[in-house]
Amino acid sequence: MAEKAAGIMGMAALPVAEASDLKDLADKLPQGRVFESGRAFVPFVKRTLYDAIATHLPPGYQFPVRAADDRPPPKPKRASATDAPESGPKRPEPSRPTDWSKIEVGSLVLATEGPTEGWFEAKVTKVSPDGLYTLRWRDWLDAPAFTRKLIHLALLHPDHRD
Repeated sequence: MAEKAAGIMGMAALPVAEASDLKDLADKLPQGRVFESGRAFVPFVKRTLYDAIATHLPPGYQFPVRAADDRPPPKPKRASATDAPESGPKRPEPSRPTDWSKIEVGSLVLATEGPTEGWFEAKVTKVSPDGLYTLRWRDWLDAPAFTRKLIHLALLHPDHRD
């Protein structure tokens, strides 16, 4: 599955043998996720670890390289309400609660898969009376819904915008 996901995303997958330099490097990678669709979530990797792993690629392998001081292109700005076409319903912006008590269905919060994973935006789809929140990842629509307790959620900074 890793090779299929890597191919879809324009990345490389390397076979890792037990008790090798590459195995030691692979053990330092943060855990990613491969979805049934074949797409994957690949967490950020420190540049030094990336460079060390890249030395194990086959000779002549071409992969994108970006200098540390290069900046990615700016994200396109979202269309404003005045730019929206007249026809068709508008999708409401998810609420961004500024207080724990304001989290409700439709709220955009942060969630994680575990203590070694990053925090990512998720939309609340259900709030249970027993304090469980059902969520869906904002950026990984193929991923199944999941549940978290309030203590396992985080609020976005009030000034945060995409």
